[in-house]
Amino acid sequence: MNITVLGTGIMGGGIAKVLAAQEFNVTAWNRTISHAAHLKKDSVHIEPDIRKAVSQADIIAIVVFDADSVMNVLEQASASAPSDAIWVQMSTIGKQGARKVDEYAKNHGLNVIETMMMGSKDQANSSQLVLMGGGSQTLFDRANPFTKAVSKKLVFCGPHLGDGTAVKLACNLWLGSITVAASQSLKVLEQQHVDPRLFLNVIDGGTTDSPYAHLKGAKILAHDYSAQFEVSALEKDLGLMKDVMQDIGFRNDLLTTVLGLYTESDKNGHTHDDVSAVATTFD
Repeated sequence: MNITVLGTGIMGGGIAKVLAAQEFNVTAWNRTISHAAHLKKDSVHIEPDIRKAVSQADIIAIVVFDADSVMNVLEQASASAPSDAIWVQMSTIGKQGARKVDEYAKNHGLNVIETMMMGSKDQANSSQLVLMGGGSQTLFDRANPFTKAVSKKLVFCGPHLGDGTAVKLACNLWLGSITVAASQSLKVLEQQHVDPRLFLNVIDGGTTDSPYAHLKGAKILAHDYSAQFEVSALEKDLGLMKDVMQDIGFRNDLLTTVLGLYTESDKNGHTHDDVSAVATTFD
């Protein structure tokens, strides 16, 4: 099976590597092609021309930043791909973005499904992503070798593009909120000159425990903000969720506060740092 990965950032690069390790024929393209060069050592073919990159593909994974980037990729490359290729849209682009992709796909006869991702750098590099799918079940059946290769679980969310997106935004709302909550608990102890590790010790193994709290807690305590999931990416996703809440008339006061802390972290120079850098807003 020939698989093309469009976008080789933290997530796309990891996906390309795990696919190549499982002996798929993998081609990768990135807008800044030099950022994909490191994948050559992993037996990934690097193609600077996006049209050539998709020309022989059975599966085309789109792993870029936002809705504009997804639409740009489709407009550049869709006419060059085989007519039976399956486009797997993996970028978090919000419900309006999903509608645009769906409309484009129908107008141009493209086979498009969405598989939103839960997980970050480590999961992308180890085939441990959880995928939230939206779109035709028939296309998901055909794309099964791909989804199985990059994930530990696929949760099918519904038959339409946007169904997976709705669940992904809810999951990232939770992720953003608990990152802030864990940061706040650690920092309020630190500022009282109480060992913040005691918070993690107390919740360990209890009903309120979370592996994620320990993962991000360790980064916060070590002041290690190397990116697993960048502040700017979560800030964008929370903004998309705020749009959804406004559209449906759902109260967004909690989200507004949480999003404001990530925006503050971004403005303080942590744009491309890990989301755990939100802890610095409590210093």
